Amino acid sequence: MIESYTFADYISNYYLTLLLLASLIMLLIVNRDARISGLQYIRPIIGIVFALTLCSALEDICDIYHWNYRILYFKTAATYWLYPLAALLELKLIAPLKHKILTTLPYLVYSVLVGIDLFDTRIIYYFEEDHSYHGGPLNMLPGALLCFYIIWLGYYSVFYISKGHRIRGVIALFMTVTSVITVIGERVGFSQGFAESVTALEILIYYFFLASIDYAKTQSALYENRLDLERQKNKLLVAQMQPHFIFNSLASIQSLCYTDSEAAADCIDVFGDYLRANIDSISSDGLISFSSELKHIEQYVKLEKVSTDVDFRMIYELKIKDFRVPPLTVQPIVENAIKHGALTRRDGSGFVKIRTEEIGDQIRITVSDNGSGASLTKHQKEHHSVGIQNVRQRLMLQCSGTLEQHFSENGAVSVIELPKSRQS
Repeated sequence: MIESYTFADYISNYYLTLLLLASLIMLLIVNRDARISGLQYIRPIIGIVFALTLCSALEDICDIYHWNYRILYFKTAATYWLYPLAALLELKLIAPLKHKILTTLPYLVYSVLVGIDLFDTRIIYYFEEDHSYHGGPLNMLPGALLCFYIIWLGYYSVFYISKGHRIRGVIALFMTVTSVITVIGERVGFSQGFAESVTALEILIYYFFLASIDYAKTQSALYENRLDLERQKNKLLVAQMQPHFIFNSLASIQSLCYTDSEAAADCIDVFGDYLRANIDSISSDGLISFSSELKHIEQYVKLEKVSTDVDFRMIYELKIKDFRVPPLTVQPIVENAIKHGALTRRDGSGFVKIRTEEIGDQIRITVSDNGSGASLTKHQKEHHSVGIQNVRQRLMLQCSGTLEQHFSENGAVSVIELPKSRQS
């Protein structure tokens, strides 16, 4: 005869259930960053199943140590509350219930009746001092409510299968059948003590199903992002290879050939490097060093100064240079600042300032000019908007960066912020 109850006995009696629960908890911890739908129901079900094992262990302890039979009232009330609650949460996990109050209301009424029996009203159950259990007039109510939720679950399993959602439907049907067999087994006696293990197994299987859906959605989103990134690259290629800039640069180089052959040769080198950098940047799938982007900006500035008769200044306040950016994100902003900002100062007082700094866990790049932007035509404004939108989308897709712009009569300010955590 057993004279004591130890923690080892508890582990031995509920080993399979605890193992399944531990597997679920491990999966939740490992995938804690994943946004898997339904976790708001899975987590409490895990707690309920664990609580049910403790209730069963408490009954064994009461019998072994002959504790006051009143403890069994609280243990039974907790059990009668938890089993239907687990079934209700399983139903809400699987079924798209529109009127959830209609499914919850029967449980609330039932819970009140179970609670009343704590005062020995003997409506559903009662105990004698020798720990013997007896059923009251409504003894079948706990099983009936449990079957009510299981039948509803079965209805939705058939509904899913009929609508073509076969995987979800088959899993729901499996949960329904195993629950029915377990309830019958508990009553008849051929599967007593397995209810908690079956519930944990059902939730584990459904968790894998939800995780597979989340994985499929994630892969689909990544694929769409890649397609969008490729589209943005193509748009950027078209935007960067502006015919008028190329023609102006070539015309300026041709003019220099007659007046200053050495300067013309230098410009040809710069022009070639500029075009090569454009192609290389667009074909790049990852981030590039800010130094490379800065070199590209300097190439553009040299060509722009040769192509225009209005002078302007470039101001660099680079407190940090050792970081990475998506290719062709800063250069288009500088280009807009020069064309529609600095060059509007026809007296040569225009300037463009590039500033880099660390702000907390962000790297900030600020591009500002002292123009008014009033010279933009409708076509230029549309082109400017599309180009900036391309830059903004690529910043977001490639490194979770942001771009904000502010315009005033004193010039424009563009601010790029890059998370340090996405620099690797």
